[in-house]
Amino acid sequence: MPPGSSDNLSSRIELTIKCSSLKNKDIGSKSDPMCILTLKNEDIGKFEEIGRTERVENNLNPEFTTKLLVTYKFETKQMLKFKIYDCDDSKNDPDKADKLGTLTVSVAEVVQGRLRGGRPLAKSGDSNSKIYVTARETTDCRQNYVFSFIALGLDNKDFLGKSDPFLVFHRKEGDDFTPVGQTEVIDNNLNPRWGAFTINFATFCNNDKKLPIKVVCYDFDSDGSHDLIGACEMTTEELLQGVGNKIEFPLINEKKKAKKKSYKHSGVLMLESFRIEEEWEFSHYVQSGLQMGFTVAIDFTGSNGNPAYPQSLHFFNPQQPVNQYTTAIESVGNVVQEYDSDKMFPVYGFGGRFFTQDRTSHCFPLNNDLSNPNVMGVQGILDAYRYALSTSTLSGPTNFSEVIRSATYLASQYQSGLHYFILLIITDGAITDMEQTKAEIVAASKYPMSIIIVGVGMADFESMEELDSDKKALEDFNGTKAVRDIVQFVPLREVIPPYSDAAAMARSQQKLAQKVLAEIPKQVKLYMKSRGLNPVDIYNQYMQMFPQAQNAVPVEAPKSENAGC
Repeated sequence: MPPGSSDNLSSRIELTIKCSSLKNKDIGSKSDPMCILTLKNEDIGKFEEIGRTERVENNLNPEFTTKLLVTYKFETKQMLKFKIYDCDDSKNDPDKADKLGTLTVSVAEVVQGRLRGGRPLAKSGDSNSKIYVTARETTDCRQNYVFSFIALGLDNKDFLGKSDPFLVFHRKEGDDFTPVGQTEVIDNNLNPRWGAFTINFATFCNNDKKLPIKVVCYDFDSDGSHDLIGACEMTTEELLQGVGNKIEFPLINEKKKAKKKSYKHSGVLMLESFRIEEEWEFSHYVQSGLQMGFTVAIDFTGSNGNPAYPQSLHFFNPQQPVNQYTTAIESVGNVVQEYDSDKMFPVYGFGGRFFTQDRTSHCFPLNNDLSNPNVMGVQGILDAYRYALSTSTLSGPTNFSEVIRSATYLASQYQSGLHYFILLIITDGAITDMEQTKAEIVAASKYPMSIIIVGVGMADFESMEELDSDKKALEDFNGTKAVRDIVQFVPLREVIPPYSDAAAMARSQQKLAQKVLAEIPKQVKLYMKSRGLNPVDIYNQYMQMFPQAQNAVPVEAPKSENAGC
């Protein structure tokens, strides 16, 4: 191997994971396993998360459909740790989950196929618990298939009511089929119409339209013992021939077929619609010139405590000039400001009587400039916060709706795709205008913005979890649903213990930033996709707005001709 050519040996490896005989941690049901994959960062000597599977409900022998990707480098010793959790929490938070076992192994062992036959999980509580991992090299593909399926005349598997069908798709690999994705469950319906199912072309059929695909239809059972309705096989090529032609694929239950000579099928499957979408990554938008705006709103309510006393969340110790508010500002701001070319950020306060005002305000610029609330960079935010703190009176109640409305108005002025905005709200208490806040978030969800809420102190933040609507779409009091999830809530105490010293806060800032910003790339992509915006359009806008960039080349033109596989 010529010197300097080792980079050419790195490739993307797709991992398929399943487990067997996991320990049951639940009472009255079974464990709900999820796998988190971590890769050891040799620079810091710690394992860092690089991917996670879906949660499989009530199943001690899960076959995960989510594929995990690893960049494999022959010349480097890479260590992986597979961590299996029983996630009863709907947010799949490993900190609140029971551990079902771990396995630490090198990437080389996985690539060589040594885990195909299974490997015992350590710390599993059951010597029979195993994990099985298969690996295959994959190619980058930005082409997604979006399918919509219907079925007719499915067998009824339920004694009371009707079957609750869902589909699982399997890709042929050697002599076996491996699951690659599944649809939603349709309750109580023998003629179901499933919503759009999106899957990457390479994941679905390994870039081979002639590769056999097996589709299995099950009747969902809450205890995980799903009943087989029937299965069919086809190639992607044959499947696509069914678009608009109403080609029927009979679902066959082999056991039922063997028992009854008159058996024909257990229902038929049809492809109702199909389209191809380009899948752009967050990095493509950033490389094309996406500008990230940043707005901060700080809680000035009386529940924070008198800033003059050490017990206050706003207190500054002369020897340790930080508090929980400054920690949150710096953690998020230091990351976001790198994506904004002018670094001018609006900063507001709420729940206080500011400067010479005689009433409580719920959206007031901390620089006391109503015509221009912008400050320069993170240091400008910190300076404005200290200035307002020294010239204002803490009051109440805790209302979010006005600052959200202000941030939404700003975002509504920039809908071309070149700008995206992040509103950081830092608060110490429960919201007192919940219904108005929900309405403002629902309205904001159609604009290019995300909202990060950081809870400081020891208050009860249960109401915040409702706004962080990971499980179902947020609704306002009129029943209008949010277009997408734009809120991420993190209690600071989950990352940094209350009343930590300055050194501890500084060490935890990176961890906090990772936690609160984790959903931003996905939220940006969802917005762009909903508006039909792509990096090519953004790049062209950037070049028109900043013609001098033609020479400086601060961004890279996306290569749309490589959008396929």
